[in-house]
Amino acid sequence: MLLALLLATGPATPAATPATRDGAEVMARFHARLAAPGCGDASPRWKRHYAHAAQDLAGRDAQALMLFGYVLDALLAADLPAEYALIPFVESRYRPDVRSPGGQVGLWQFTAATARRHGIRIRGGIDERRSIPIATRAAVRHLQRLQRTLGGDWRTIAIAYNAGEGALRASRRTGGKPLNGIARSYPAKLHAIACLLADRGAQARWQAAVARQVPRLVGRELPAGTRDLHAWARAQGHDPTLVAALNPGWRSGMREVLAPVSAAGAGPDPAGEAN
Repeated sequence: MLLALLLATGPATPAATPATRDGAEVMARFHARLAAPGCGDASPRWKRHYAHAAQDLAGRDAQALMLFGYVLDALLAADLPAEYALIPFVESRYRPDVRSPGGQVGLWQFTAATARRHGIRIRGGIDERRSIPIATRAAVRHLQRLQRTLGGDWRTIAIAYNAGEGALRASRRTGGKPLNGIARSYPAKLHAIACLLADRGAQARWQAAVARQVPRLVGRELPAGTRDLHAWARAQGHDPTLVAALNPGWRSGMREVLAPVSAAGAGPDPAGEAN
């Protein structure tokens, strides 16, 4: 009887991934996976300094909430603390086209050396540190590696992300050069932003602004030789303006872009994996 039923119904079809998600659900998942959820020790100074993070997430015309959800998915899929989803607020304000005076580029502000170590291409006018899927996948690998080599304490790993693993190890050695204040304060910044978002979440007006439907995002590999991102987006059934806004640093020759799940014909890539 069971065999006959299976033959009659065929194999189970995976449920389709919803094209949008509720911003309130994104924030709930973020707060549920914090390594340090208590806020009694949060710095008022850094909460004031990074007030823009709450403003950006609540802004209806900004991309921050959908990008935050994408990055959070990638980190949680790798079993990493939710605090790391705040790194792009500190590094780039969630803007993938940012270049710092020191030469760091992209959402995660990778140096060229760190980027190349994680397989990111930088050559011939192509800088894939500006590709959110590629850079986020590299960031997840980098954080996982730091966790393996330095232990599981998220604050130590956050310092190493900012200062570099070598600088952190040198500072631990007797007589080693002490870390600068920026590196030492890095975990406090991330913790303060997390607590800032918790504070805003208790405010009905901010909560209502965040509780809106936003597109789910997925990394998409481009066909070789793609030269027109708008034309590619239209062919996939996407809004070309949205795709361009999600990939402001795109240049012909980049291998992967961020796009909405809707009409993509692909499931989510919570770990940032290419489809």
